[in-house]
Amino acid sequence: MKKFKIISYSILIIVLVVLALTVYTSATENNEEDEKAKVTSEIRYLDTKFVDLLNNMNNIETRNYKIYTTKIEESRSAENSGGGSSQGDSGSNTGSNSDSSSDSGSGSGSDSGNTSTESSNSQSQSQNSGKNYEMQASGILTTNRDINWTSCKNESELIYTSISTITLDLYRLNVSQEDILNFNKDFDRLTIGIEEENKQTTLDNLVKLYEYIPKFAQNTVDDTLYKTVLETKWNVFKAYAKLDTGDWGGMSTNMADAINTYATLLTNAQIDANKQASVNKGYVMLNELKNAVDTQNTSIFLIKYKNLLEEINNL
Repeated sequence: MKKFKIISYSILIIVLVVLALTVYTSATENNEEDEKAKVTSEIRYLDTKFVDLLNNMNNIETRNYKIYTTKIEESRSAENSGGGSSQGDSGSNTGSNSDSSSDSGSGSGSDSGNTSTESSNSQSQSQNSGKNYEMQASGILTTNRDINWTSCKNESELIYTSISTITLDLYRLNVSQEDILNFNKDFDRLTIGIEEENKQTTLDNLVKLYEYIPKFAQNTVDDTLYKTVLETKWNVFKAYAKLDTGDWGGMSTNMADAINTYATLLTNAQIDANKQASVNKGYVMLNELKNAVDTQNTSIFLIKYKNLLEEINNL
């Protein structure tokens, strides 16, 4: 009997230990999945911000239209003119009907009428004030390429508010500490280039910074499609950053690397069938962008670059 109790207790202890380990393992896995999801979101945030800064270097909008707002206010003179005409007609009619009533109490009636008219004009003017919304085409050939450095400086400062949180999250997922430290240093260099309003330095630093995005994603993101797109975009940005230098040979090499990286998606059976058409279209557009390098025309390259980004950013 005593031996039976010992065996029972031993089995119970083993069961409890197994249950505890199962719960702990499950909780750990769930926690890791939550952390991965958070870091994936942070990587997408950095991706978006860096792409915006890169595009700002040539004042590129990844949509075909900008919405402009202008304040509109109906002129007081027009308001008074309309009121005067109406009052004139009314006065004429009254005068023809009754001259005596027009003469009687003319002083007080005039003051009261002026006050009422001014009050009415003021209210009408206030109600008619507002904003006019206008859509204007925003294309490569029709938009100037002046850099809005104020916007770039604001974006740089905004990213700083998230860097510390992103850094801690990357550490928790065992991302290379050296890469994290170098990322922070390179971001400081980017900010200096933006502050000095140096276009080429800013472009070079942005490309160097963007290289960390696919590196971070390699260990934290499970989406193969997105990771491949990040690697492809980095190669495209390397070509884009050389545009003002006239290094068309280097740009051609970068575009060939981008195409080779992206081509792995064409035979990837894990790609969602609904996205396959977009993946194929992206491949065609990458080749078109490489062909644009051969023309050695900046505007053509930027047009095809913009169209490519609009397509693959949605994958």
